Amino acid sequence: MQERPGGPAIPESKSDRSGSDRSRPGGLDFERLERVVSELAAAYRQQRSENATLRRELEQRGQRIRSLDGKLLEANQKRQDVVKRIDELIAQIDQLDATFDSADV
Repeated sequence: MQERPGGPAIPESKSDRSGSDRSRPGGLDFERLERVVSELAAAYRQQRSENATLRRELEQRGQRIRSLDGKLLEANQKRQDVVKRIDELIAQIDQLDATFDSADV
């Protein structure tokens, strides 16, 4: 069987190689053609099924990414709120230190 740019060639049956037992006038082997077309149709159905499965997985992953993005934004906002609160507490401590330092003088 030879490989061609569009895919594998139609496989030859044993009777085709010998040149005898051709089942139809003009050398056409309709049974072989039917078999190859059936195999091609089955491969097509399999690929469509795999494609549908991959699309579902892709959509699920997209939903998970969107969910995780939302959680990340929420966590970043909480972190910024904590940083702001800590800065305010440090400023209060600095203010108290300055008050105590001026009272000690």
